[in-house]
Amino acid sequence: MPFPMTPSGHSFRSSHRAIIIVLFTMSRLNFLSRLSKKGRERRHVTTMRDSTRKSSEEKTSSEYPALSSINFPFSGNKRLTLTESPYNKPVEMIRKEEYSHMNDGIYLDHSGTTIYAQSTVERFAHKMRTNLYGNPHSANEPAKFSGDMVDSVREKTLRSLGADPRHFDLVFVANATAAIKLVADCFRDLAEQTRAGSFWYGYHRDAHTSLVGVRELTKGPQSHKCFESDAEVEGWIEGRNTFGQQPGGLALFAYPGQSNLTGRRLPLTWTGRIRHERTKRLRNTYTLLDAAALAMTSPMSYVFEDPDTAPDFTCVSFYKIFGFPDVGGLIVRRDSGHILALRKYFGGGTVSLVSTIGSAWHVSKGLEAYTHEDGSGHVGGLHEGLEDGTLPFHSILALGEAIDVHKELFGSMENVSAHTSMLVKRLYQGMKAMRYENGQQLCKVYHSGDEDIWENGEGDRVYGDAMVQGATMAFNVFREDGTYESYAMVEKMANDRGIYVRSGGVCNPGGVYTALQYEPWQLNRAKSAGHHCGSNGLSVNNELPTGVVRASLGAMSTAQDVDAFLDFLKKDFLDKGLPAKKSNIKRKRQQTQNLFDSLSSAAMATASVTVNGGTETGAVTSTVILPPSPTPTSVGEEGAATMKPKVLKRVGSAISV
Repeated sequence: MPFPMTPSGHSFRSSHRAIIIVLFTMSRLNFLSRLSKKGRERRHVTTMRDSTRKSSEEKTSSEYPALSSINFPFSGNKRLTLTESPYNKPVEMIRKEEYSHMNDGIYLDHSGTTIYAQSTVERFAHKMRTNLYGNPHSANEPAKFSGDMVDSVREKTLRSLGADPRHFDLVFVANATAAIKLVADCFRDLAEQTRAGSFWYGYHRDAHTSLVGVRELTKGPQSHKCFESDAEVEGWIEGRNTFGQQPGGLALFAYPGQSNLTGRRLPLTWTGRIRHERTKRLRNTYTLLDAAALAMTSPMSYVFEDPDTAPDFTCVSFYKIFGFPDVGGLIVRRDSGHILALRKYFGGGTVSLVSTIGSAWHVSKGLEAYTHEDGSGHVGGLHEGLEDGTLPFHSILALGEAIDVHKELFGSMENVSAHTSMLVKRLYQGMKAMRYENGQQLCKVYHSGDEDIWENGEGDRVYGDAMVQGATMAFNVFREDGTYESYAMVEKMANDRGIYVRSGGVCNPGGVYTALQYEPWQLNRAKSAGHHCGSNGLSVNNELPTGVVRASLGAMSTAQDVDAFLDFLKKDFLDKGLPAKKSNIKRKRQQTQNLFDSLSSAAMATASVTVNGGTETGAVTSTVILPPSPTPTSVGEEGAATMKPKVLKRVGSAISV
C-alpha cells in the first residue's frame, strides 16, 4: 500500500527516509567530533608541538585570572612553556604518572623534603615481597644477600653523586645532622690529645643550626668563630686574620654549599684553597661541607670531580633529593678519613675484637688489615668502623630504587638544575612585579646580608643562575602602609588555600638575622619580649619581622605551581590592600556622630568632666548624655550616677563639654 502524500506532494516514506538520513548524519558528526576531541586531548599530553594545545600563557590567564596583569619578563616576554622542559617528557606528564599524590595542593616545601615517585615505592615493595633480607652482620645466605645489596647501593650512590669510590667512601647515617655530629664527636675525641685540649672551629653565618651546634664541643673563649661574611672567610684563608686559631692546631671549618634559608650558593673553591694553601697555620685544618640543601637540585659532580680539591667530609640527606627513603650519608675523602677512625666510641659491627675483662682495648674495623681463611686479603673500609649497629638495610634497598627511578624520570641532576632555575626565576620576577596602588612593594626577597639585590636590580641576574642560586626563595610580605605582615599568618593563609610553604627562622639563625639586618641588641630585645623559634614565636617585634616565609621548588614542580602561588599573593594581599585611613579629625567626627546616633537608647547620668585641662567638681556639675556602656557606673553622693574615669576618658575623646 503506497504511503500517503504530504501537502507538498512528497510521500511520508520519502520524508521518513530524509529524517533518518539527517539523524544519521548528525550522529556521525557528533561521533567524529568526540573522536576529534579525544585525539586532541591525547595529542595535548603526548605531543609538545601540537598547535591546538593551549600555551602556558593561555593556561595561566584562564586558570589564574589574577595573574593577567603581571608581566613575566623572560626572554622576549615569553612565558615558560612545556617545550622548554629539559626532561624527556613534559613535567606535567611526569606529575600525572608518578606524583598523583601531589594533586591535593601546591607543594612548595621541597627544602624540607621533596616528594617521592610512586615507582620508587612500588619497586621497593616488589623487592621486599620477592626476596629474603637478613641482618648483614650475620653469615647466613639472607644476611649475605643483604650485605651484597648494601655494598652495591653504596657504590651506586657514590657514582650518582659524581664521587669516585676509589677516592671517596660513603658512611650511611640517619640524616645530614647525624653525619655532622659524627664528625664533631671524632674531632672532640682527638682534640683531647692536643696541648690545647680543644680543636678550633669556624663556621659560616649561613650555617644550618646543626653546624652551629658543633661549637659547643670546643673549649675556650676563642675556640670557635662565626664568619659573618664571605669576605671574612677569604681574609682568614689568605692569612689576614686568624680569629684565634693557633698556627698548626687541629681545626675544622664548616659551611653550607647552599643556604637552606635563601637558596644562595656559596663558593665551592674554599675547600681546595684551604688544603693547597696550608701554611703552618692551616696544615691541620679540615673541611666539612653541608650539602643537604645543595644536593636537592644541583649536580654534586662539581664537588667531587677533583679529589684533590674536594671537601674532607660532605653530608647529605637523601630524602631531600629523592623524597624516600629517610636516610642520610657522610661522604668521606679517603685521604682524610683516617682521622675519623680515631674516635673513642664504637658500636656493634664496627670492631673486630674487644677486650672487656682486664685491660680495655678494641680493634676498629676502620683501621685494620687482615687475611681471610681463604687467603684473600682485606683492608677495612672507613665505613666499617663508623656505621654503628645494624644498618638500615631496608632503607638502603629503597635508596637504590630511588636512584634508578630518579634517573629514568629526570635524566640527570643537570636537567633538574636547569628546570628548577627557570621556575625560581619565574617566581622571583612574578613577586617583583607586584605593587600596591600606592607603589608599595608587596614582597621583600632576601638573598644575602652583604648586598640588597632586590633593591639594586641584581636579582634578575641571580635568580636563574644555578651557579649562585638554588630553587629556594625567602621573603616577607608588606602591607599597603609599608608595615610587615606576620609570616606565620602568610603561611596559615597559604595553607588554607592548599599551598604549602614554610615560615620562621627555618633552622638558620645566622642567616635569618643577617638577612633581616638585625644587630645583636635587637635579637636580645626579641628574646626578652618572649620570642622563640617555632610557630608560637613572635612574628613581628618592634615593627621588625623575626623570620621569613620560604618557598622552595623541586624536580617535579611546575609553572602552574608557581603561578598558583603568585595568584594567592595577588588575591589575598595585593587586591585587598588596606582600607583608606581616615584623619584623626574625621575619626573624631565619626565617633561624635556615632555617640549622638545612640541618643534614643542613651541613659542619663551626672558626671564630673574635664574641661580645658581642669576638673569641674562640687556645685558645678555637667550632665552628660552617655550611650549604654558595658562598663558599670558607680553611685555617688545623693544617688547621682558617676561614670568611672576610664569611661569618662573615652567619652571625652569623642565630644567636648
